[in-house]
Amino acid sequence: MKKRLQKILGLATSGTAKDTYILFGGNIFSAFLGFLFTIIIARALTVSDFGVFSAASNLIIILISLSDFGLSSGVVNFVSIHLARSDKRRADEYAKAAFVVRVVIAAALSLLVVIFAGYIAEHWLATADKQVAYLVSLISFIALAWGFLPYILQAKKLFFKSVLLDIFVGLPRLLIPLIFIKFGILNVKTTLFAFAAGVFISAIAGFIFTGIKFLFARPRKDIYLDLAKFSGWLGVNRVITSISGRLDIQMLAALAGATATGLYSIPSKLTSFLIILASSFSSVLAPRMASFGDKNKERVYLVKSTIVTLGIILLTIVWIIVAKPFVLILFGQKYLPSVPVFQALTVSMIPFILTVPSVTAIIYSMKKTVYIGSISFFNMIAIFAINYIFIPKFGVFGPTISFGVTNTILAIYTWIIVIRYYWGKK
Repeated sequence: MKKRLQKILGLATSGTAKDTYILFGGNIFSAFLGFLFTIIIARALTVSDFGVFSAASNLIIILISLSDFGLSSGVVNFVSIHLARSDKRRADEYAKAAFVVRVVIAAALSLLVVIFAGYIAEHWLATADKQVAYLVSLISFIALAWGFLPYILQAKKLFFKSVLLDIFVGLPRLLIPLIFIKFGILNVKTTLFAFAAGVFISAIAGFIFTGIKFLFARPRKDIYLDLAKFSGWLGVNRVITSISGRLDIQMLAALAGATATGLYSIPSKLTSFLIILASSFSSVLAPRMASFGDKNKERVYLVKSTIVTLGIILLTIVWIIVAKPFVLILFGQKYLPSVPVFQALTVSMIPFILTVPSVTAIIYSMKKTVYIGSISFFNMIAIFAINYIFIPKFGVFGPTISFGVTNTILAIYTWIIVIRYYWGKK
């Protein structure tokens, strides 16, 4: 018994655990700021206007993810490796190459949104005001640094600074709407302006933390090729995952209208805590998985990380139980119909949490990014098809069904691959 307690204590005080605490603590605080922001605007705006804003902010995150195209994982992988070898020059070359590619992609996506602003506003944002689409384009480009620089900091294991960038987004986004409410000018567009101010401040802080020396690196062609080879399938996965993982809100806006989107957005915001926790844990696992280079050590580390994952799932179940008073106290009676939606959506996220150790091992230890890229095709098709069928029938519950089905399949698929690789017959 004593040995077991010592083992548990060792896990709880290990370097991995401490880094997880830093990332999760910082991300929880950032998420707390985000939820205060959500509470403020959900109460101040009509349910319909809140739905329009939710669709717009959702599209911004999709565009940020599309511009990534797997490059963030490439940065963590190659920068971690070369810093471990004390080769800072090569690490800077990989960071510069990834940044250049991302700027080009982000500029192209922002331009497309401007060109098709009218169509996007009407069909994807549930509004006739195309200025909302223009703001989406602007914010998604400004947010380039916010979506990229934290991964350089994580590769350097500067986890505290990486989470500060999210906090620098959250504080202005929270405070500016309070000022607008006082002057009676809070609406969808002024709320998006607060978002823009936050990502701009975060970009400035990001370059202060990382420095700009890497921008002067001169990566050779082989650097770009390495990134392309490593990030290729991850890029496909990131593009498809960013779309499939956020099809819920965009399809609700298109098929069910702004009010249904507003009601669903509260559960979506709340369950983002689980995504943040999973992402924080994955960010801590990634540089270690990438640097082991020893199958036995990877196997032991995988078991330890899975034990932590089971603890996260237990906390998730507790959250489901206290859902109703949580939603009512924070958001008010008008969002009471969101409670069962939140519970169903949270249940659907449990299989996703289980995939954190398995997916991280496949990407960073096994280096089999094709496995993750290929399953993403199925997920996107399945989520679109299930949403298309069930949103008209079940409204806001449609997306909870699609996430439950696809997350369960993903968990089974990735763990079969990992178990065969680490525990299969030699």
